[in-house]
Amino acid sequence: MILFAGCAMSPNIQPPAARTVNTPPVSMSEKDVASLIPQFDAYTREIFGKSKVPGMAVAVIKNDSVIYLRSFGVKNITTMEPIGPDTRFQLASISKTFTSASIASMVGRGELSWDDQVVTLDHGFQLSDQWVSDHVTIRDLLMHRTGLPAYAGDELQDIGYNRQEVISKLRLVPLLGDYRSSYAYSNIGITSAAEAAAKKVGMSWEDLVADRVLVPAGMKNTSARFTDFANAADRVDTYSMMNGTPVAGPLLNDDVNSPAGGVSSTINDMARYARLQLNEGSIDGKQVIDAAALKETHRPQNIMRTTNTSIMAYDLGWESVAEKGRIRVEHGGDLTSGVSTYITLYPEEKMAVVVLTNGFPGGHILKKAVISGWDDLYFTGAVQKDWYSEIETGVLAAMKPGASAAGPLEPLPPAPAGAQPPRPPAAYMGSYSQDYYGTLRVEPDSGGLRLYAGHLTEPYFLVPYDGDTFRETGTGTAVKFTTENNGTVTGVHAVMLDHPWIKADFVRVPPDY
Repeated sequence: MILFAGCAMSPNIQPPAARTVNTPPVSMSEKDVASLIPQFDAYTREIFGKSKVPGMAVAVIKNDSVIYLRSFGVKNITTMEPIGPDTRFQLASISKTFTSASIASMVGRGELSWDDQVVTLDHGFQLSDQWVSDHVTIRDLLMHRTGLPAYAGDELQDIGYNRQEVISKLRLVPLLGDYRSSYAYSNIGITSAAEAAAKKVGMSWEDLVADRVLVPAGMKNTSARFTDFANAADRVDTYSMMNGTPVAGPLLNDDVNSPAGGVSSTINDMARYARLQLNEGSIDGKQVIDAAALKETHRPQNIMRTTNTSIMAYDLGWESVAEKGRIRVEHGGDLTSGVSTYITLYPEEKMAVVVLTNGFPGGHILKKAVISGWDDLYFTGAVQKDWYSEIETGVLAAMKPGASAAGPLEPLPPAPAGAQPPRPPAAYMGSYSQDYYGTLRVEPDSGGLRLYAGHLTEPYFLVPYDGDTFRETGTGTAVKFTTENNGTVTGVHAVMLDHPWIKADFVRVPPDY
């Protein structure tokens, strides 16, 4: 059943002010849940208006029923077309839960096990340590415990490499963490698990997840292919939030890492997905995924962090949080192009909350505040604090320069007095090579140089800074050419491609005359 459904006001209309906070805890019975809906709706309206995020959709599921489903705001701030229950959003990293669900289906059918070694399924899989390569399992990849550096491989996707090319480059990535006793978030690790599982049954992962999860679960408007999202008649545009103002940007195509971040869906479909997850793989009387196999995806398996009052662990494509005497199983997703989403399961309560937004970072603040508000209302009877302001403070601090997970990119200071002019453009023109990143091409430009990395067709623009050092206009960072004593350019260091575990140093390729 649906106790509340509809489309909320335009983001330009301000909702009423917030109401009660710090009410003493109360005991919540089943019959009282419906009474929370008006309070939750008012709270959600209020923080949505505060956020300036263009659009959002929210669902709450309890005991296999949808007790709240509402869409807020607009798909596009130009057309102002309202979001509806079948409007598609990109899910970002919630996609990881679809990967573990599709593999759970295979485990339940006896087609593979969580502890199958990946090389037995995908003979081309190889890490930089041969022993680790030979022993890594599907479970290891889904738990982020291979030793790969956090987010390794994403930088290759950024410069145009396809899925198989990125996976093939993992043999060049140093394992900075200890195998099976470390945690480092890895999109390409999840994708590698999906690819290995799909090879086992001779399907693409996109077809596998549709066959094992989406179709049998009745998720008619959900897909793991970017084109299905981009071409959908009813979908959101995505917005980065610049000082609280939504700025439309190009949609991000995450097909390379679709098993980790490329699924799109609607709030109606996600309500069905939450029911499937809460009901041990069953929906509408149909067992879609084996109950024991799906339950394994919700089991804490790799400790991420602990405090005196809580513990957080990674499961198989999910995260578990134990605090306040209860457990949540959840996962969020964020794309800086303008996507922020969250799904939280409360298994013991047979309850879930799903939030989809088309803005970032405003959507990140908003989704966390929505879920925290429901958590307070359900377990204590009242919203206990100004969640939006508290979460906003943390997010803004995390996004300060130098706070990036990839490490800070230091922009160049103003050019020194007496800066030297560069050499003629012909001195720098040509190709430069590195095993991991592949090839850079340098060509002349009216204001300096153009640099093409990997398979990119759009260049980085370089302007003169001091002698053989140029400034990349997008990041303000250095691109420094190296020379021999006779002045011949022999290499280049492109700081905008640096990561903590790899320096973007390239050697010039001799011209082929």
